[in-house]
Amino acid sequence: MINEEIRDWYLGLPDTQKQIFLAVLSYHLTIHGRSFGVDLVGEKQSEAFKGLNELQHQISQHIAGIGLGTDRYPDTVFWQIIHEQAASYGLAAHLTKSIEFARSRNGLK
Repeated sequence: MINEEIRDWYLGLPDTQKQIFLAVLSYHLTIHGRSFGVDLVGEKQSEAFKGLNELQHQISQHIAGIGLGTDRYPDTVFWQIIHEQAASYGLAAHLTKSIEFARSRNGLK
C-alpha cells in the first residue's frame, strides 16, 4: 500500500532534495540486502536479491534522470513503479521501512 502522505511529501520536494532522499533510500535498501544474504536461502534469497536489484536500478536511474533533466518517469509514475516492484518481489515492507528512514534524515523532514 502506497502511503499517500509520504508520496505527497516526496512530490513536493525540490529536485535536489529528491535526489538526496532517493540516495538515502537506496543506501538503506542495501542494509536489507545484507540480511537477505544471511537470513534467506535458495529461491527466496534469489528472488529477494532480484527484487532489490530492480529497485536499485529504478532508483539510481531516477536520481540520474533528475540530475540530467531527461530520461525519467514522472515522479508519480516512478513512485508507483517502485511500490509495484517491491510488492511483486515480497519487499513492500522493506521498501516502506527504507522510505521512512530516508524521510527521517536531517534536512528531509
